[in-house]
Amino acid sequence: MKVLVVGASGTIGSRVVKSLAKENHVTVIVRYEHLVERFEKMGVKALFVDIEHELDKKIDEGVAGQDAVICAATAGVHGETTEIELLDRTVALKTIDAAKKARVRHFVLLSAYGADRPEQFKKDVYPFYAAKNAADEQLEHSGLNYTIICPVTITDGPGRGLIEADEDLKDTEGATISETDVASVLVATVGNRDLFNRRLEVKEGKTSLNDALDMEPISMSGKGDREVKRQLPRFN
Repeated sequence: MKVLVVGASGTIGSRVVKSLAKENHVTVIVRYEHLVERFEKMGVKALFVDIEHELDKKIDEGVAGQDAVICAATAGVHGETTEIELLDRTVALKTIDAAKKARVRHFVLLSAYGADRPEQFKKDVYPFYAAKNAADEQLEHSGLNYTIICPVTITDGPGRGLIEADEDLKDTEGATISETDVASVLVATVGNRDLFNRRLEVKEGKTSLNDALDMEPISMSGKGDREVKRQLPRFN
């Protein structure tokens, strides 16, 4: 499978690339030129893009010919507002638009638990959740086959490979999931038709990752029928 990974230099994205590159043709978009050689040594095609000035022109090149796209670009919940607006909103939205034009078969988006209700968060983290919300909504209404992965609080370190996944998780207060397990979820999701057109919330749990993601496919007639819980002013 040909897969484009956007956000490949992040802690989650880099794990995604390393795993996918074993059996797939992977392309990455990187914003720092010195990273190109590192990815090429892994057998990955790397496109250097000045995302602040060249994204409109280069994103179509990166998406062209891909079977799937994973967008893991993020500044993180406590990132600078300008970086959040660039990575979590602009890069995600433009990648979705490019994937739609290229008729990509599957788009996997790294979002965040609570992004469907950003108004619940305090002012200091609202920009992050609002940006994720905007990307989620655009993807859900894009006409693409999509899967949106919404992890609870992400922690450093190795994963256990044991998770819980649901469209409406319960008992999430204090819940966490390792960045390693988030990356594994993204890898397991891409190309998985049973997970098309779902928004999945994930946390550490007691079920093996593969079993937790073993779900009945959504019928095409139900595509896009998930209740939209929010219609909010955007952070600009």
